[in-house]
Amino acid sequence: MGKIDDTIPELAFLPAIVITIVFGLVFQLAGDWKLMLIAGALGALFVRRIRRAFLVGFLGIGLAWSILFVYLSVTAQAMAVANIFIGLLGLEGLGIVVIVISVLIGALLGGFGGMLGRALYEFIDEFLPSGSGGKQTPPPTPESMKEEAITEEQ
Repeated sequence: MGKIDDTIPELAFLPAIVITIVFGLVFQLAGDWKLMLIAGALGALFVRRIRRAFLVGFLGIGLAWSILFVYLSVTAQAMAVANIFIGLLGLEGLGIVVIVISVLIGALLGGFGGMLGRALYEFIDEFLPSGSGGKQTPPPTPESMKEEAITEEQ
């Protein structure tokens, strides 16, 4: 078994965000907000720097929660419920503030989950053996397999 970073390919920033959005939406359907940390950490598998891991988690989960709140605003009474909560504070008609704060909290959960996940992957990679010296190796080609067979025969 190789290192985590050798096994999972590095993706560009946008595809990593899309993957994190998908994880965020799926985990949100489970109904547990704590899973957003795991969704951010899973998104961090596809980037190699902690700053990018935070941004992938932050933007991915923030967009996932935004999609969810837009859906709930269109199909359910999300704005009415948000107006009730903000009305408890004496602020009438500012239900959008509750939604924006919720999205920011979710985005921060995803961002910190991404940072935690990236740090954990790097920590685990320190203890995993790797035949490639920590560098990602390309898949074998037919020519390289023939060369290996020739060197094994000699």
